[in-house]
Amino acid sequence: MRINPAKLFIVFLFAIALSSCSFDKSSSPTTPGIISSSVPNTPTPSNGSLNQFLFVTLKWECDNAAEYEVYIGETNPPLIKYITTVNKSYTTPLLKYNVQYFWRVIAKLNDGSSSAGPVWNFTTLPSSSTSGNGYALLLNKIETSVPHDVKVTFQVVDLAGTGVNTLNLSNFEVFEDYLPLSKAESELRVVNHTTVYNQIRTVLMLDNSTSVESDTSKIKSAARTIARGIRPNQEIAIYQFSDKTYLLQDFTNDANLLVNAVNTKYSPGVKSTDFYGAVVFGTSMWTDQFSIEKIIQGCMIIISDGNDTQGSNTLAKAMSAVHNKLVFTIGLGSEIQPEILNALGTGGSFRIGQENEITKQFAKIEQSLIKTANSFYDLSYKSPKRGSGNHTLQIRIIDNQYTGDRSSIFTTFSSANFY
Repeated sequence: MRINPAKLFIVFLFAIALSSCSFDKSSSPTTPGIISSSVPNTPTPSNGSLNQFLFVTLKWECDNAAEYEVYIGETNPPLIKYITTVNKSYTTPLLKYNVQYFWRVIAKLNDGSSSAGPVWNFTTLPSSSTSGNGYALLLNKIETSVPHDVKVTFQVVDLAGTGVNTLNLSNFEVFEDYLPLSKAESELRVVNHTTVYNQIRTVLMLDNSTSVESDTSKIKSAARTIARGIRPNQEIAIYQFSDKTYLLQDFTNDANLLVNAVNTKYSPGVKSTDFYGAVVFGTSMWTDQFSIEKIIQGCMIIISDGNDTQGSNTLAKAMSAVHNKLVFTIGLGSEIQPEILNALGTGGSFRIGQENEITKQFAKIEQSLIKTANSFYDLSYKSPKRGSGNHTLQIRIIDNQYTGDRSSIFTTFSSANFY
């Protein structure tokens, strides 16, 4: 049987990436066929589960542990550490439709040793599934004020992560101390809380190493197309990279400045490519922010053959860097590594000449930001509670088809000083 060299190469790279991860070997050997209670076990969802919602609450059992590291990814074993927690559960951020995810829990035991659980997996529901028509509620803050007022600010998103701005009072039900709140007696109100500021921040990374030197004109043409496709609420910064990453143009909304930087500053580099380092650096240039004060959606576009010859950074570091970040890759050149470009292109992987497909995404991102900016709600009411007690408050959407941990807001408040 003939082995595809490209596939063999990517398997080799993933093996290298895995070697850099901090999966500690279990210090507690177990009898074959018997799982120690100090090894993470009994997963929820059960191993191999299908049609999971995009917000998945992971649970497990384990004894004698001080804390847990949770790894999740699309590779087996998973490479990305999502969280370190003292709890035996974790609700993921938004995942992707119709993807098999692998996950693993590393228990840090009370005696200082580590115990690695097995790799489990689940698959999210397909985008065409009717069961995906649900909502997640994300708490922003809760405030109280005298004489007896409670105000909650929260966001509503659908299971694709898109902001929902079409709900009103009739869509919600509220429970105080587990009892339904009377809308009439409490003067319950729900109004949209519009966020004023939103922006797209884009990092454009251009490979200028010798392996793509013959494609310089194509790279510059693609970069100019992207610059000219800039949206009114977007800023773009341009870098080039080979052995190191160099700034050509800092963040600006001026398409002419961006095009001029490509025409006059982009130049051939050296015979060494820190591709993974460029990915890590580029994704560090912004922080996504979704709050009532400010909404920033960042993305990176990297034009390269995907060939890292320097070895200063690893594929595992690059994959961790793009986790929860929007990255588009554009591949070209005689040494192109499509498997790597596909793995890192969280928003899509394209060939040179398809850059117009990415500028179309800018318009979609812009519309998504507008929806997100209007997907925050202020819920307020006058509480009948008095005294210095602590009370529970639950907010949920009527007939919500999503029933996971984020299908409702469950929080507490104090009625101290209420009168």
